[in-house]
Amino acid sequence: MVCTSLAAMWSSGTTTCRDSGTGFDVRTCTRAGDTTRRLKETVRPALRDPRWTDARCNVGDEYAFDVTFPPAQTDGGFPTQWVIALEGGGFCAFDTTSPRGGCGNRAVDLVSSSTLPADRATSELAPSAPDDFSNAIFVQGQYCSSDLWTGTATTAPDITWKGTRVSWRYTGALNVEAMLQALVERYGLDDALALRVLWRGGSAGGFGAFNNTHRAVRHLPTAAREGRLLIFPAASYVPLEWDDPAYKALGIGTGLEAFTTLTSTWHSALTPQCTATRTEEDAVQCISGPVLYDLITGPVSEGGFDLPTLVWQNRQDQLYMSNSLIPLQSANNTAAEIAVRAKFATTMSGAMGITAPNTSSRIKWLYAPSDPQVSRPNGSNEPNVHGSMIYIDDPPSGPSNGLNAVLSRFWNTMLGSGAGRGRRAGEVHTFDCNWVPDRDATGCP
Repeated sequence: MVCTSLAAMWSSGTTTCRDSGTGFDVRTCTRAGDTTRRLKETVRPALRDPRWTDARCNVGDEYAFDVTFPPAQTDGGFPTQWVIALEGGGFCAFDTTSPRGGCGNRAVDLVSSSTLPADRATSELAPSAPDDFSNAIFVQGQYCSSDLWTGTATTAPDITWKGTRVSWRYTGALNVEAMLQALVERYGLDDALALRVLWRGGSAGGFGAFNNTHRAVRHLPTAAREGRLLIFPAASYVPLEWDDPAYKALGIGTGLEAFTTLTSTWHSALTPQCTATRTEEDAVQCISGPVLYDLITGPVSEGGFDLPTLVWQNRQDQLYMSNSLIPLQSANNTAAEIAVRAKFATTMSGAMGITAPNTSSRIKWLYAPSDPQVSRPNGSNEPNVHGSMIYIDDPPSGPSNGLNAVLSRFWNTMLGSGAGRGRRAGEVHTFDCNWVPDRDATGCP
């Protein structure tokens, strides 16, 4: 096989199928471009192979992902470190413009790939600043399916989007599968190599990372078995037991009832190792971070994947509170509003097994502040503490306990660890206060 037919990443060379039959041995291919720089290629799987024709966005155009190779290694070897990330961006399921699940006002880049480069388009980038992942192959799955990366609905009810009736679909799970197959076959994601893989995502992408870990395990069984597949879902650990008749999830009911509606609309393909143990009615629980965390980290002998998993989740995530019409924290909150905010935080803490500051009986690597707002560098307060924001490098206990620092320790401590790694003790950071640096000069507990 001529390498250039596989991808624009390759400028010359020929290759043959690997002995495993899973794809081509692209180590014999010559990388295109200036090898002292990073090279990024846009991949639209639906245009590469008829098997991937259903990898689509909501409006029907092709799903796309980017794969970026680092500068060439000094020893001439093929990179074996990968960071595979699923993009976030909320979700939708209904033919309305409601911010709670309505599709009508979704931004174009969340329902279509029309703003992205063409298939096989490439660009060169400067080398990354040195860190734990600067020599990795980086993959970014572009989120355009609005289904938390779980859908298989190649046909769905039409949606009135931007004033026009549009034929719609939800194919996030199909998009992930096509992406992984393309990476395995054409870009060197070869489980026969000593791969080191960080499987991650944030918000909707965190749901995607949770709900598609079984796919990563299926394509990378050796890496998973040998502790070289690590999981990092962020802002996606949401329990479905939320139940308050005055503050219904998506205006529907309990969290379980809301997600039953969503997964039915999306034709969600949930983790089979989870759904196989549940009734059809109860299978919707398998979209939940708390349920999947137990499966992903559980021992193989008990049907789990035994994978090290670092969870980021603010326990007062206002974005998720707003899905149930819980108002922002303010001096004008009523007693009922104060109580429901406390109830939400308590529900989240219970699902995380948090029993004391910096202590969890459930999650071994956890970064979970309880923070209704943070201060931006320009002095304004940000009420939606959904992303990690200042916690990346400037948490109350100092930069050495920032999320980036914890991620580095998670990676370097857990990579290649032995059986039982999923439940092995790590670090728990809870930060039980409202951290506003320009106000709290001495930090908070």
